[in-house]
Amino acid sequence: MTPIEPVRWADHRAMLVAGVRRTHAFADAAHGIAAQWAQLATLGQLPGQVGETRYGVICGGGPEAETVEYLCGVEVERFDGLAPEIGRVRIPEAHYAVFVHRGGAATLGATWDAIFSEWLPRSGRRSAQTPDFEVYDERFDGASGTGEIELWVPVEREDA
Repeated sequence: MTPIEPVRWADHRAMLVAGVRRTHAFADAAHGIAAQWAQLATLGQLPGQVGETRYGVICGGGPEAETVEYLCGVEVERFDGLAPEIGRVRIPEAHYAVFVHRGGAATLGATWDAIFSEWLPRSGRRSAQTPDFEVYDERFDGASGTGEIELWVPVEREDA
């Protein structure tokens, strides 16, 4: 098996993402996150929405608690005007290792696991300790749950 490697390195501007935010136990994350995406689809266009690209943001959680906090949503210009039940996350400007997951969303967890258990330890890089996120753009077919998904992992610059 070929070791996982980033397809590119990129700087990304700060971004506001709003949508459905939930905490999931590791054991139930795949099912719970799928239900979250279904709920996002019922929200329609959000006030101040920027484009049609969808984002999956890992907001928190950890191995000790065996939980992951996840927000699925869209970029927005501002949080003003959003209903109180809409989840929100600020993604700061950062430097990223960008990976591509090809195939079904159902196997995405294995790619994330390879990034954190294989690539990051051997890369010599350190996490920038800001949210990791997934990009669901025109390369991903939400109806079938297949296509390409970019995974953006914030890392400290080599010269830092």
